[in-house]
Amino acid sequence: MTACNGDADVLPYQNLNVAYVGIDACMQCHPDKVATFTDSQMGRSWELATPANSAADFDNPEPVYDAHNDLYYQALRRGEDLFVMEYRLHGTDTTHKRVEKIDYIVGSGHHTNSHIMNVNGYLYQMPLTWYVQEGKWDLPPGFIGPSNMRFDRPIPLKCITCHNAMPEYVEGSENKYEAVPHGIDCERCHGPGALHIETVRSGGAVNTAVDTDYTIVNPAKLPLDRQFDICQGCHLQGVSVNVDDKTFADFRPGLALVDVENIFWPRYADSVRQFVMASHPDRLRQSACFQASENLTCITCHDPHVRIEAMGENHYRNVCQGCHTGGAALTCPTPEAGSGTDCTTCHMPVSGSKDIPHITITDHFIRSPGADVPVVAEPGERAQFVRLASLVEESPSLGQTAEGYLTYYETVTDHPGFLDSALVYLERAEEQGKDVAALLIRTHFLRGDFLSIMNLAGGLDTMPDAWTAYRIGETYLAQGLASEARRFLEEAVRMAPAHLRFLSRLATAYGQEGRNVEAVALFDQVLAANPKLSEAYNNRGFAHVMLGNANQAEADFLTAVALDPDMDRALANLASLYLNTNRKAEARPYAQRVLELDGANMQYRRLWELVQ
Repeated sequence: MTACNGDADVLPYQNLNVAYVGIDACMQCHPDKVATFTDSQMGRSWELATPANSAADFDNPEPVYDAHNDLYYQALRRGEDLFVMEYRLHGTDTTHKRVEKIDYIVGSGHHTNSHIMNVNGYLYQMPLTWYVQEGKWDLPPGFIGPSNMRFDRPIPLKCITCHNAMPEYVEGSENKYEAVPHGIDCERCHGPGALHIETVRSGGAVNTAVDTDYTIVNPAKLPLDRQFDICQGCHLQGVSVNVDDKTFADFRPGLALVDVENIFWPRYADSVRQFVMASHPDRLRQSACFQASENLTCITCHDPHVRIEAMGENHYRNVCQGCHTGGAALTCPTPEAGSGTDCTTCHMPVSGSKDIPHITITDHFIRSPGADVPVVAEPGERAQFVRLASLVEESPSLGQTAEGYLTYYETVTDHPGFLDSALVYLERAEEQGKDVAALLIRTHFLRGDFLSIMNLAGGLDTMPDAWTAYRIGETYLAQGLASEARRFLEEAVRMAPAHLRFLSRLATAYGQEGRNVEAVALFDQVLAANPKLSEAYNNRGFAHVMLGNANQAEADFLTAVALDPDMDRALANLASLYLNTNRKAEARPYAQRVLELDGANMQYRRLWELVQ
């Protein structure tokens, strides 16, 4: 099934551009639905971090060791507050310790609880997850080895709009929110409710037993493709590519998902066995049941208003028998299974997933017992890649396909073949007269081809977006051309004034340009917004050094190292500061540590010699 596409198929719903009202407004007329929904898995998808809302063991937690980074993580509870502690041991001595408060818990507790830190509205994922089925703590998916971003992994809009009701996102930021709801709510599937409530209160309620109420979306009355689009916006795992300037927050029930975003994921020669957690619609489409049916959708089997455990012992069996009629044909052919066995036990077996450890989930690829069963790839195993496919559109544009390859490279793999493929699609798009300069700059940025970026930058009439300006600015910074870098980074900040990465890099450009007073002022602004950014402390410290403010510089370097004990630049800066202020004994341990981190660096080796 492919989602409907284009304005020619716009449905007559009237609530596509009205305000959201929140679940409390819905409860006034639908208290029964709200009561069961808030107890369901979706209703408990995002909660304030309290012991009562957590499925995790905060009373006797085992520490988790990150061997790649030589760091331990441990859950802590202090009264009603929950924390994550990061620490390092040298023998029995604690040489590093950082404790951060958990603000939100993500996940209903059916599979996992992940944890979110709120810093003045900027949201970050924390490096510790509770895996419910195995009852254990471990690193989150995507935090293994060199990918562990510790406390600095931002929560962008796409993430939060799938795990929660619609937040109040701060435009021009990467991960800042004025307000964050607590759990997916009614309007995620029914659309914004302001018009519906206004109409009902003014006496214009529709008798839905006879007519369709177009002031609010009833997913059951949508065409099957549009029903699917509501679910697969979040339950279809892949890399998301926005259409034009849209984000997933622009999606409304009743719209075609492909008019807002495209979703790409690899196809392999052994595609049946490729299995990731949130791939339910894609797996269902591969099923003979789905292909032979004219009305099978997610809500054929699932009632989103009710928690899974409350569906009844024979619920799924009864759903199957609604189509598979015929008396003896329904008899389970496996005697040892027993008469009470649900059809899904054999026809939709549980499995692990390739992407998330310590969990098992129901595979939505319905098939006969004995058919090829999906397996989790062994570490290091590489299936034969065929192509990167759109999961919602049969023929995506060349530019969107290229962007799919780029996003997959950035978020999933670092295999250079994905950049090569993106470049091929972009060259084809250029031959067709398409403007793909921004995507070409993104591709060359990932390839480290600075000369191509500077050539493209010179031909831009207008700046297409803040990220393009940022990438050009970073290119000039890498070339030591601070004034040129500053010009483009100023444009990035103008277009995205609350984006801390852009602000911080602009401050760095000011420093490289010798404008250290302005650099310090801008770093002050960044650190006022988020006082936990180690790189900003280090760079502000260096600007203070250039201004002759040794005490302020020392404080900044020490704070940077306290936040990130392996930041070699901050360690080297601190050692250099102590060396240049005749404090060799204080410089020595920092110089030694930076040499341990990067012994091949000639500047660090020279620093070590000087502190002897």
